[in-house]
Amino acid sequence: MFTKNSLADDISDFQINGISIGDSLLNYMSKSEIQIELKRTREIYSFLNNDFGEVYLFDNFDFGSYDALSFMVSQKDKNYLIYEVRGMLYFIEEPNRCIEKRNQIDKELSQIFSNLEKKEIFFKSRHDPSGKSTKDKILYKFNNGDEIQLSCSNWEENLRKKNNWTEGLSVIVTSKEINDWMTGN
Repeated sequence: MFTKNSLADDISDFQINGISIGDSLLNYMSKSEIQIELKRTREIYSFLNNDFGEVYLFDNFDFGSYDALSFMVSQKDKNYLIYEVRGMLYFIEEPNRCIEKRNQIDKELSQIFSNLEKKEIFFKSRHDPSGKSTKDKILYKFNNGDEIQLSCSNWEENLRKKNNWTEGLSVIVTSKEINDWMTGN
């Protein structure tokens, strides 16, 4: 699901489908494609400032083990360096299969990261006023604030269809900068 350099010391040594934090998204998409995606996804993060934005990679790309990929980039950076890489596996209306796959990956990560802080978190999504949409996460936190997350999302079905959202497993390699941005630190 992801690769790790055998000498990995920090989060940038981990890859999802060959892509790492610190790579330029311009290696995979044109500037105009990135800007269109940043504009399209802006509403998702409207509760935050405009420092970062999410870009989904759609066409003409080999997604490897994943159904889709997304990236967080600084909107002020002309090189569009990547601060987060997310690989997604769809499990539409299959939350138990999502948890099974997540736990399988977690078993591998637990062996690699036996010395890191690990948290399991279950919560209701802020994007669903009904309170029926949930996230079930496992987080591995590096000492510097970077994280690897394994997250199963299960949206309330009407909300998912209305917004054309997917649900399932996200394997996320995220930098401290994104974590700080999301939490307002």
